[in-house]
Amino acid sequence: MIFAACSDMLPEKERSQERHLALGAELANAVVVYLVALLLALPLFIIVNPVVPELVLPIQGGIRVDHGITFMLILLAFIVLVRRFQLVVYGALIVAMLAITATTLLGTYGIGEFYRGYADLLTTLKASTENVPMAAQRYRPFHDAEKLRVLVVSSDPTVRRTAVRMATKHFEDIPVASDEFTLVQSFSIFKEINSRWKYVSDVKGGEYFAPPAESIELMAGDCDDHAVLMAALLKAIGAEVRLVRTEGHVYPELKVGDDRSLERAAHLIRKVLFIREVGDAPLYHHTDGDGIHWINLDYTRNYPGGELMNERIIGILAV
Repeated sequence: MIFAACSDMLPEKERSQERHLALGAELANAVVVYLVALLLALPLFIIVNPVVPELVLPIQGGIRVDHGITFMLILLAFIVLVRRFQLVVYGALIVAMLAITATTLLGTYGIGEFYRGYADLLTTLKASTENVPMAAQRYRPFHDAEKLRVLVVSSDPTVRRTAVRMATKHFEDIPVASDEFTLVQSFSIFKEINSRWKYVSDVKGGEYFAPPAESIELMAGDCDDHAVLMAALLKAIGAEVRLVRTEGHVYPELKVGDDRSLERAAHLIRKVLFIREVGDAPLYHHTDGDGIHWINLDYTRNYPGGELMNERIIGILAV
């Protein structure tokens, strides 16, 4: 009887072990599916997030929930896709792992390079999508705009000489494509001005607009003096620039171009030209009604794309 009872219990014990093994395998598979989905979801979330409508719950002064909802929907979608096409996904992962193993043994490309490349991708995407949408046709030139325009477009030879000197002062040894010369030289001018500029207010109750030649000599003045000087020097080397007027500030913006051009500019700023200055800070830009991106060149930061002044924009001057 005892032997018979033990014999009856043995299969149940084996079945229990099999269930535990199956549960462990299912859990491991779920973890792998989640990690793969997360790896794929992060870049897409960074790209999509800026165009998602803002959703704020009216509690505790307002709580934004659109970021969390967007990320969860993207992550769930990838989890479903990975589960549905596991053989394809796992096959691709195995091939990728074998390729990285081979390149690691050959010393050409290893795990460290893959990790840094993926991190750079996320950083570049993030840097390229800190966007403040702007429809250019909504803004008209502001008060005193014509006075600033005249100063920017003046044909003083001092401006051209200074622009050429500053454009070739920095980043001369950086290899860039032929269509990026003006962009990199504009960043050189920005670096030269912002590394030397000193803020000095106008007389109380008055408004003075310094000619570019005067600001070149003094390298000091208020925000509109800086904006005029930056715009004049950038135009002198063929860059396109505009002045943005807020309720209490004026700052210059450099035309970067389409999405591809913006990604390239963000990479140059963050990974090549202003590595120490930027650190992990986001890069800011405006997008006009034609989908063209303009990056901030204000004196308040020592790298292009610094944080924008939190003030309402009241006008834009194309110069």
